[in-house]
Amino acid sequence: MSKYHEMMEHIELTDAMRERVMENIRAKQKRRNMNQALKWISTAAACLVIGIGVAVLLNREHIPLGPDDPPAMSGTDIQPGWQCDEYENVTALSEAFGMKLHDAEMPFAVTEKSYSILFESFAQIEYFGANSEECCIRIGKDTEDISGDYNEYDTVTESDIDGVKITLSGNGELVYLAAWIEDGRFCSVSMSQGAEKETMLSVVRSRRGVS
Repeated sequence: MSKYHEMMEHIELTDAMRERVMENIRAKQKRRNMNQALKWISTAAACLVIGIGVAVLLNREHIPLGPDDPPAMSGTDIQPGWQCDEYENVTALSEAFGMKLHDAEMPFAVTEKSYSILFESFAQIEYFGANSEECCIRIGKDTEDISGDYNEYDTVTESDIDGVKITLSGNGELVYLAAWIEDGRFCSVSMSQGAEKETMLSVVRSRRGVS
């Protein structure tokens, strides 16, 4: 028998000492179990996060879109019906859209212009100024409202330009939206900062090619 075992045989444990030893053993086992549980929970949580991420990516195209959400795209491919074709000038835009369009005269200094056909449904001309001014002109293919401005305004009035009824919507003295039906097409002019009534009508006249 080794000296270690001989020495241990002569050691007598009291009940209190035996209980402390057992408590230490139980405490160590409890910590070991807790550490194992924490490792398992951490692993499970990581797997859950990865699984959710994969599910979102796989089902991205099936998530329903809200009315203000952009169309779902895959890479650089735009979904059918959401095309946005841009053109160099109003002449090229007119040819692509199939009707004579005109550049409008703006009440501000224009720094940039944009010509496009959106959603295969309407032509759009945008004018931008140095002080955040913006004017958006749209011409549709039918009488559907494609102005994109569905705000509620305090003032709605009507004016006449060569027998065409122009609806003017705004707040106070400023008009933000002019809309009318011409040759079976919905047309609109919207000003981001608003304009006085006569100024807006002047923009409408120049857009129609009317002096």
